[in-house]
Amino acid sequence: MPYSVLNMDTSNERKWQGICWHHSASPDRVTRDWDGIVKYHTSYRIDFNTVGKEEFERRIKNNEGKYFQTPWKAVGYHGGIELVEGIPTLYLGRPLSEIGAHAGVKGASNRFNTEYIGMCAVGNYDIGPVPNPIWKFALAITRHLMERFNIPKTHVIGHREVYDLLGVPRQKTCPGKFWDLENFRNVLNAKE
Repeated sequence: MPYSVLNMDTSNERKWQGICWHHSASPDRVTRDWDGIVKYHTSYRIDFNTVGKEEFERRIKNNEGKYFQTPWKAVGYHGGIELVEGIPTLYLGRPLSEIGAHAGVKGASNRFNTEYIGMCAVGNYDIGPVPNPIWKFALAITRHLMERFNIPKTHVIGHREVYDLLGVPRQKTCPGKFWDLENFRNVLNAKE
């Protein structure tokens, strides 16, 4: 298990009920992509594109855009994983003492941000399979978090399942069509 996961600060941690996996829906290149995800979440955004503060203020004043977001205080996930030069790598996001900003459903519930740890695997698993090193690393991290917070495998979900659990139409395929959530849960107890 990665050193950083085993030695995260445990003071003021929340009583987490589950883990929610996401994918970035962007390609995983050879070098670090996590920094781009952090930058995106902590920037001004219009219609899912980052812009400067001045452009944001001008365009919101002139109603030039449909979806306006101000910067979040931190990346929405508690952690992320990606292959960096072929090596599975973990990045820490929001502290485990803070709620996430990864699985709220506007008009329905924020429960999965307040009760579930948000983890993101860099890559687009709607267009191709999860690489075996990422799959195994995600399983190892999930097992560790399940043990640490006494989380049952039934509370390990993918972002798309949030909608099902809330009884609202699915808005996303996250963590991707090729991320087999049933298989992921089934192998959590198996040692690979």
